[in-house]
Amino acid sequence: MLDEQRQRRLKRITQSIIGLPTLPTVITQLMTLIDSPKTSGRQVAQVISTDQALTAKILKLANSSFYGFPREISTVQHAVVILGFETVKSLGLSVSVLQRFSGPSDNTQFDRQGFWEHSIACGVSARLLAGKLRYRLPGEAFAAGILHDVGKLILSQYFPAEFAQVIERMRTDDIYIGKAEELVLGLTHSEVGSWLAEKWNLPGKLVDAIAYHHTPGRLTRNAELPALIHLADFLCRREGIGDGGGQRMPTLDPAALRIFGIREEPKAALRRIFTYGEELRREMEKADAFTRLARGEAEEESSPPAEKGGEPGETPQPDEDPDPAPLVAHALPYPPLPRSHSSRVQP
Repeated sequence: MLDEQRQRRLKRITQSIIGLPTLPTVITQLMTLIDSPKTSGRQVAQVISTDQALTAKILKLANSSFYGFPREISTVQHAVVILGFETVKSLGLSVSVLQRFSGPSDNTQFDRQGFWEHSIACGVSARLLAGKLRYRLPGEAFAAGILHDVGKLILSQYFPAEFAQVIERMRTDDIYIGKAEELVLGLTHSEVGSWLAEKWNLPGKLVDAIAYHHTPGRLTRNAELPALIHLADFLCRREGIGDGGGQRMPTLDPAALRIFGIREEPKAALRRIFTYGEELRREMEKADAFTRLARGEAEEESSPPAEKGGEPGETPQPDEDPDPAPLVAHALPYPPLPRSHSSRVQP
């Protein structure tokens, strides 16, 4: 929760926004539908199919090497069955946001292409770490990674002069961008991004991931996703992929490690997380279709994925990692922390 002074600052900034970008109706319908336990795959496919452009992009991405399915996914209903509800929802949401803010920025101080490279890398990194840390919704982790810095897009697009001051302060004082935002604006991109996520009626877990991806320890429940994005952000920053906001790293919140039962000394745990750098770069090569979408490049003709064998009727389970190499397996022999069900900690 924001204190009263920060709430006033956020209200002052957001009230001046005219023409706030909205999500397509089909995405809001999709999120509502998937949240219902009574929803069928056929219903989900019917909603997606009402938007031909979204249908084409979901099928194109589902057939990309990023998901690596051995046979072509030719229909939306097939995609829903193979990918799973959560992955389809996260994929649709990611595609919509990428389209809303694709292409170059009018703000010459803000490198939008570098921003999207970092955001996509964070999504890919979160999906990768989800397998290592046994977080069971890698599709959700991917979407949260893509969206975690969306507040920067709002600041750069609607407050270009102020955000230019932020970037100048960041570079001149050689400080982390969040600190520069505090000094210039009195609040951060995390707060602006979570405000937008609430306006878009995104699921609460995604709102919290955007709001607390730098401070997951301020949550005492549902902190796994913000903690995962926190660690994913460190990994893709360490690899120097895209522009996460200057050269300075954010401050590590050790709670992000404890949330996953990692009791090692934080620097040692981070060093081990950084060993996944090569694997992240290999995954980024497979995610090129997302990068092209963010750049606003014209669609290329997609070719059917190569056959990789496998018995007919086999159904992959992409919403879970069937053979994780869990990071916690290498940690000191402490059991994972119990999940708390208390309310959020007030800052």
